[in-house]
Amino acid sequence: MRPMKSPMRSPTKSLFRTCIVLAMMLCGFVSLQPLRAQAEQPCEGSTVDNQGAKTAKAARAFLAQLQAAVQANDKDKIAGMISYPLNVVHGDKRARIRDRQTFLARYDNIFDAHIRQTILKQSARCLFGNANGEMIGNGEVWFSEMGDGSVKIYTVNPSAGM
Repeated sequence: MRPMKSPMRSPTKSLFRTCIVLAMMLCGFVSLQPLRAQAEQPCEGSTVDNQGAKTAKAARAFLAQLQAAVQANDKDKIAGMISYPLNVVHGDKRARIRDRQTFLARYDNIFDAHIRQTILKQSARCLFGNANGEMIGNGEVWFSEMGDGSVKIYTVNPSAGM
């Protein structure tokens, strides 16, 4: 007859397993540190937070709506987010888009791939703001609260940041 093995584990095996588990947890913690550091990097320049809590909240909400509209390629929604006449800057050339119909006809030239990508990549946390309004990217899009309390885009500059 064979002797039965004891259900108790040897202290060496338990210690070894505990060390392995702790090492795996430590590796996971260390590997997440660069992501945490990246997320907490300070913003460059002033942010909408310097404009006050109400302005910052409205600006971030507008940015989220604009990003959703751009993601969905909802041209009509974006046209409704414009203050007309819209200033459009292409290098040293300037144009004023006087109405929604003209904006929609020229949408692909105004909201080109660079502008759309810049809008989608803009961090809400680091959204720039000053007395002129709020800025997306390096000045590609400017928006601000209007006299009636709505927030609208008033300038698009496809040549900014290039």
